[in-house]
Amino acid sequence: MAFGAWVNGVATDQISINDRGLSYGDGLFTTMLVSNGSCCLLPEHLSRLQDGIKRLAIAQIDFSQLLEQLTTAANVLEHGIIKVVITRGAGARGYSSLACDTPTVIVTTSPLPSHYPALRKKGINVGVSTIALGLNPVTAGLKHLNRLEQVLVRQQIDQEGWDDAIVLDCQGYIVESNLANIFWLKDGTLYTPSLEFAGVEGIMRNAVLAQAQAMNYQISIDRYRLSSVMDSDEIFITNSLMQVVPITMVEQRHYPIGSHTLSIAAAVVIEDGSH
Repeated sequence: MAFGAWVNGVATDQISINDRGLSYGDGLFTTMLVSNGSCCLLPEHLSRLQDGIKRLAIAQIDFSQLLEQLTTAANVLEHGIIKVVITRGAGARGYSSLACDTPTVIVTTSPLPSHYPALRKKGINVGVSTIALGLNPVTAGLKHLNRLEQVLVRQQIDQEGWDDAIVLDCQGYIVESNLANIFWLKDGTLYTPSLEFAGVEGIMRNAVLAQAQAMNYQISIDRYRLSSVMDSDEIFITNSLMQVVPITMVEQRHYPIGSHTLSIAAAVVIEDGSH
């Protein structure tokens, strides 16, 4: 299978050196699982992009054209990953975005890492990063292109030999893992951190919350200290590619892959493109 890249609908892997996505991280992205020739949760991903464009005041793009491109690319790819990056486009030197009215739309396809299904079955070992996330309610929730904090956390993960890391904000509250949103269960209640000051509002996070509500779970969303997750019965993380992955160890403390995690995972995990 050949994988490709398109910029504004043209097959290429090059962008302008004046693109504000490169210069300032001025843009956003979403990453979709492709299964059986279809983009999974496509309406939710498109809605995320639309919301991000609005919040960042980026000029509107042609979503009908993007939808056509994604549909065609997914059909050719059949199984794998499609990533969509939207930047404000090329601009003059400096922070001003005046006259930046032609966004850059980048679409890439790539294979799904082969070990993801195994992670969903056996779980992962995580640490707690010492690198804290900054607080910014203006951009909280967005999957924007400013990923330098995550790059630094990943360096620590690689150095320590963890699979992932729980990340706290600069006030010591849990935000997410470096790869995904985080959930935990205690006495049958499902907990997940508030994203009002930092973090990414994940597509799979929202799917889990909706499904848990339908399953009559008591759900608690707030700002929590690390002790809350360490004292939990079950822990798992979610993103659109890995889907639901149990955490079985946090800094040498073991956790079971429990019945609640398995039930929620069974309800939301995408096995094919019909989801």
